[in-house]
Amino acid sequence: MNKSIVLIVEDDPLQRRLIRGNLESEGFVVTDAADQASAVAEMRRLPAEIALVDYKLGRETGLDVIRLLLKENPALAPIMITAFASVETAVEAIKAGAYDYIVKPIDFKKLLLIIDRALERHRLRAEVQSLRETLVDKFSARNFVSASPAMEAVSRLMSKASQSDANVLITGETGTGKDLVARSIHFASRRAKGPFLAVNIPSLPESLIESELFGAEKGAFTGAGERKTGKFEAAGGGTLLLDEIGDLPLHLQVKLLRFLQDREFSRLGSTAVLRADVRVLAATNRDLEKAVSEGAFRADLFYRLDVIRIALPPLRERREDIPPLVDHFLRKYALREKKAVHGISEEALDMLVRHPYPGNVRELENAVERAVVFCENDMILSEDLPRSLTVRSEADSPFPGKAVSLEEKVKRLEIREIREALEASGGVKSAAARKLGITERMLSYKVKIYGLKPKSPEAGNPV
Repeated sequence: MNKSIVLIVEDDPLQRRLIRGNLESEGFVVTDAADQASAVAEMRRLPAEIALVDYKLGRETGLDVIRLLLKENPALAPIMITAFASVETAVEAIKAGAYDYIVKPIDFKKLLLIIDRALERHRLRAEVQSLRETLVDKFSARNFVSASPAMEAVSRLMSKASQSDANVLITGETGTGKDLVARSIHFASRRAKGPFLAVNIPSLPESLIESELFGAEKGAFTGAGERKTGKFEAAGGGTLLLDEIGDLPLHLQVKLLRFLQDREFSRLGSTAVLRADVRVLAATNRDLEKAVSEGAFRADLFYRLDVIRIALPPLRERREDIPPLVDHFLRKYALREKKAVHGISEEALDMLVRHPYPGNVRELENAVERAVVFCENDMILSEDLPRSLTVRSEADSPFPGKAVSLEEKVKRLEIREIREALEASGGVKSAAARKLGITERMLSYKVKIYGLKPKSPEAGNPV
């Protein structure tokens, strides 16, 4: 039996009873109203999926009722009932938000077909909304797994960027999460209901980049058998991520600059000027300022893109994020693999924390995923980790092949972090202390007790 809910808005009692009886005999749950006010009240009492609305409701019009009902329930599929079969009536109904219309006297077989199609659209829209809400939740900034001051600063910048429509340049090494940051900004912005599209520029042959971004007319190049819609056009009302923007050829940088300035572009093979309301986010693992100085990237385009800069630090510079990330990935893949893996051994975690991560978060996630797959206990052990990681960890250890106490492990980790912070800050203790999230006095104390020597400017040796 069909349990879908249908609201009938009809001021003729006889017509209401007739429609209601036919629909209830088909298994629909039916509610009805005679005017605009009672229709809205019924919708609030029992949200319907379908509304059958008469075109004439005494002094009221069914068009206004449809508009009001859609405000109450945007997923509603209204169907107009009219005694006036004309193109003008149909156009009016569709503009008001009606899914379709049917002419009196009602052919109930035809009405049931229209209702079936309308219900299918209703279900599809509900699924899309559910998926959208899932994406918004998945890419919410509150789901960022971090414990470091550096990533807290990134989260604050993301929050500001999501409240703006300004261009954003996201920088960082491969695997640091630039795509995740871009998606999180989009789904927290006013454009969240619009599309999010991403183009990885190096993955495209140079001859196809222009048509992929801006579209192409039929016959614009060999193989262009039909008009192609570009990503700028397709992302209208939403966000476009240009990933690895540093690889964009110079001749296309001019066309992108024009779009950023005027929001105008032309398809390849056409002189017609088109407009698109698209927010542009760009990401790169290259040093664009260096590329500008070398003439490989336009300075004016760089300044257009670099309105808000979000620089993602590599994982080796925020090792305090590794334990919570490990926990997050462990739970994620244990659930996927349906395995009762509840933790990680101290030795295995120590190996993960000490690894330099040239592949950053992506490499860490892959390591934990593999460990969960190979794990035969309720806890990840060092032997479950990728061999390349364990070999590197053993090579880095000053005590290869020996058991090391937790106290010694903490000491080694602190020494490593202090050295890296001092090296990154050019030996300036105040800057290194800020990077480490401790006071300069505490840093000086640690340098002293660990016997770390200051960097020698002449020799160029790190502490």
